[in-house]
Amino acid sequence: MRLPGNMFYGWWIAIMSASVDSLKHGTFNKGFTSYLIPLKNELGIGLAAIATAEMLGRMEGGLQGPLMGWATDRFGPRTILMFGGVTSGLGFILLSFTQNYLYFVFVFVGLLSLGFRAGYNNATMPAINQWFRRHRGLAMGIAGTGTAIGGTLIAPLMGFLVLGVGWRPAAFISGVVILVVVIPMSFLIRRDPESMGLRPDGDPIPENEVDIGSSASLAGENPEMERHGAAILHEGEPDFTAPEAMKTPTFWIFVLAVGMRNTVHSGITFLMVPVVVWFLMGSGRTEDDAQPIAVAFIGVMSFSLLLMIPIIGWLGDRWSKKKLSSICMIGGALSMLSLVNGSGNIWQVVAFVVLLAFSETANPLAWAIMGDYFGRRSYATLRGWQHLPDQFMSMSTPVWMGVIFDHTDSFKWALVPLVIIYGLAAIFYWVIPNPRTPARVRAYREQAHLE
Repeated sequence: MRLPGNMFYGWWIAIMSASVDSLKHGTFNKGFTSYLIPLKNELGIGLAAIATAEMLGRMEGGLQGPLMGWATDRFGPRTILMFGGVTSGLGFILLSFTQNYLYFVFVFVGLLSLGFRAGYNNATMPAINQWFRRHRGLAMGIAGTGTAIGGTLIAPLMGFLVLGVGWRPAAFISGVVILVVVIPMSFLIRRDPESMGLRPDGDPIPENEVDIGSSASLAGENPEMERHGAAILHEGEPDFTAPEAMKTPTFWIFVLAVGMRNTVHSGITFLMVPVVVWFLMGSGRTEDDAQPIAVAFIGVMSFSLLLMIPIIGWLGDRWSKKKLSSICMIGGALSMLSLVNGSGNIWQVVAFVVLLAFSETANPLAWAIMGDYFGRRSYATLRGWQHLPDQFMSMSTPVWMGVIFDHTDSFKWALVPLVIIYGLAAIFYWVIPNPRTPARVRAYREQAHLE
C-alpha cells in the first residue's frame, strides 16, 4: 500500500510520529517548563516541590516501562498511542482546575506523566523500527523532528499563552488539542510493513526469506508469541529476544550511556525556563523581564534542533551512530559550561541552546542503535526494560537541581555535575560493543542455507 505520490508508507509512519511527538514535546517535555514559575508563585511552593512531581512521574515511567514495552509488542503501537493520547489529554484538562499541591501531584503523576510516558514514543519508535532497516537512522531522525517542531512552534506558543492569559487556559487548550489530534492519528499507525504486504525500506520481497514463525521449534519460542512480533527474518537482519539481548554487555553499556544522557536531559529540560531566567538576571534583569526571553529561547533551541536532527540522522546511516552520539554528548557538556558563570550575556544563552540542541540529536540515534543491534522482534519490550533503569537514573535530577536553587538562589553548582555526567555518557557511547549473534539465530540460518 502506498499513499499519494507513491511514497513508501513507512515514511508516512515517520511523519505521523513527528506530528504526535511535536504535541508531546511542545506541551509537556519542553512546554511544561513555562508553567513552573506561575505554579510556584500561585501555590506558594518551591521549585523542588514541583520537581518532586516530575521525579514521581519518572519513577512511574520506569516501573511501567517493561509492561508498556511488552504491551506494544503484544497489542501493537496503535493501541498504545491511543491510550497515551486519551490519558495525557484528560490530564491537561484536569490540570487547569488545580487548587492545591496534592491535586497537582495527583494529576501530574496519575494522568499527564502516565499518558506521555506510556504512549507516544513507546508506540512510534517501535513502529519505525519495524518499518526501516537501511534508512533507520534517517527515519528516526524525521520522527525526532517532532521534538524540534514542538519546541520551536508549540512550546513558545504555550509559554506566551501562559504569560498572556494564564496557565489554566493554556493547560485546558493543550488537553483539547491533544485529544482532537492524537486519537484520530493513532488509527493510521500500522504495526509493520509485512502486515501490508511490504518490506522494510520499501524493498522488493525476495523468494529466499527465512520465516521465523515456521522455525519456532529452533527458536524455542511460543508460536503464538511469534505472530505478535516480526514474522520474517530478512537476510543479515539481527534477531534477539528480550532475554537474549539483556544477557549481552552491549545492552547494559547502551543503557548506561542513554541513562546518563537522560539524567542531564530530565533536569535541564524540566527547569529550562527557571535556569535561563536565573542566568539572565545575572546582568540585572528582573524575573518578569527575563521570563519572555527564556520562553523565546526554547524556540531558538528547538529550531536549531529542527535543522540538525535530519542531518545527524542521515550521517548516522553512513557513519558510526555510537561515535556520533559520543560527540553529541561533548556538545552537551559545553552547553552546560556556557551558563556556569551566571553573567547574563545573551551570546552565552545562544551558545547554550545551540549546543544543547546538538546534544539532543543523540536521542533518535539511540533508538536506531538499539534496532541496529537487536532487530525488530522484541524492540518495544527492550525499550521498556531500558526505560526502567533509565528513569531511575534520571528521576532525581530536577529535584536536586531545585533544592540547590531553593537554598542558594543559583543554578551554578547544579550545572557543574551535569557537565561531568555528559562526559561519562560520551565515554559509554563510544565503547558500546557489537553484540554476539544468538546461537538460536545462527542455528536456523545454517539450517536454512543447508536446505
